Amino acid sequence: MRDAVFALMVLCVLPLAIMRPFNAYLLWGWTGLLVPTAYFYGFMTNARINLTFAVLTLGLILLGKVRWHDYQPNRVTWLYLLWALLATLSFLFGYGNNPNNAQYYEILIKGLLFALVMPFFVRERVHLHAMFLVIALGLGIHGVLNGLKSVASAGAHNMLGPAGTMLADRNHLSTTLALALPILFYLQTYAANRFLRLAYLGSFCLVVLAILSGGSRAGFIAVSVVGLWLVLTTRRKGLALTLVVAAVVGFMAFAPEDVTSRLSTIKEADEDSSFMGRVMAWKISSAIALANPVFGGGFHAVQVQSIWDTFKTAPSLLGFLNLPVPDYAAKAAHSIYFEVLGDLGFVGLGLFLFMMLRALWSRFTIKRMVAQLGPAFQWARDMGDMLMLSVLAYLVGGASVSLAYLEVIYMIVMLMELLRLHVSRAHAAARLGRKP
Repeated sequence: MRDAVFALMVLCVLPLAIMRPFNAYLLWGWTGLLVPTAYFYGFMTNARINLTFAVLTLGLILLGKVRWHDYQPNRVTWLYLLWALLATLSFLFGYGNNPNNAQYYEILIKGLLFALVMPFFVRERVHLHAMFLVIALGLGIHGVLNGLKSVASAGAHNMLGPAGTMLADRNHLSTTLALALPILFYLQTYAANRFLRLAYLGSFCLVVLAILSGGSRAGFIAVSVVGLWLVLTTRRKGLALTLVVAAVVGFMAFAPEDVTSRLSTIKEADEDSSFMGRVMAWKISSAIALANPVFGGGFHAVQVQSIWDTFKTAPSLLGFLNLPVPDYAAKAAHSIYFEVLGDLGFVGLGLFLFMMLRALWSRFTIKRMVAQLGPAFQWARDMGDMLMLSVLAYLVGGASVSLAYLEVIYMIVMLMELLRLHVSRAHAAARLGRKP
């Protein structure tokens, strides 16, 4: 039944997408984050819905339905193009017999392509707000559904994301959901309708509950960063504090013992075999980078057993730890930093960090300009703050999960850049005496 309903919905929105390319672009982003086919069981299971809207958007651009001079030149675009070039060279020159190489290269390029197209469409406040809705209705739905299942099962629900994607793993999903929390908080703040404000508020609480009930230490750390930042810095400290207290109470009420005991091992990392296995993966990833400093070993090379065995005794950046030679199977990097380091080398890690720092720098630029523009642009400062918080949650939570090629983080960094451009135009107009 749900297959037929969704198929009918796609047929209804298709004419709207054809008439207005921005609609096609929003649907491209929404279906990419939601992965609706993961919730189907009938004839729509193998439908290429996301590919359909991606091809439609790109086709409309090529056909001239979007003017090429509407593209907003920016530095993040150049960084993404360099990132894509380096990724391509790493893919081509990486170690052979690596089944992960093509898979993760494709994931990264798809995510970058969506972000690179964004400057065609996202120019004004309404466009930025629409992109926030795409993230909320994409990632947020995964969190809301898992949160409701956690409540219904009294915490016994085993959280899972869309099958066949990076979010299928609960650690990946938990960390990614933390990025959606600042987006939901912003939408709750600026929603004009009281019912919508309550809906965003409820969604925020359910997503937090889903993350905490998932038992992921990376997700727990990421959501803690979001909660602490909101309590300490937001203008709505009362609401933030209420949400944090509600999350803690809800977690204590619904989280089963195995989840709380797992989270308690954060303070016992040196005695945690899982954590020490991750440290060994970091060590081997750095060894791969030392042997291949420019292009790295290729995407997720550390997970290939033959490569793992080759480098497990090689010189590395973590050689001072004197870890025993591992006798277990190859593991994922379990860190966005060591993941990029092993996959794309030191050049890749430097470029990756520069992209993230660029987003953080843009937030301070936005804050400075908004202070001169006045209260009319307070929304831009709040939006910049929430985008920065998403980046911070990613940088902290990502330290222990392999999510370097997550599509939504490239969307967020580009959104920050386009928000800066929007505020810059208003600031320049104000200096010339024109209305922003």
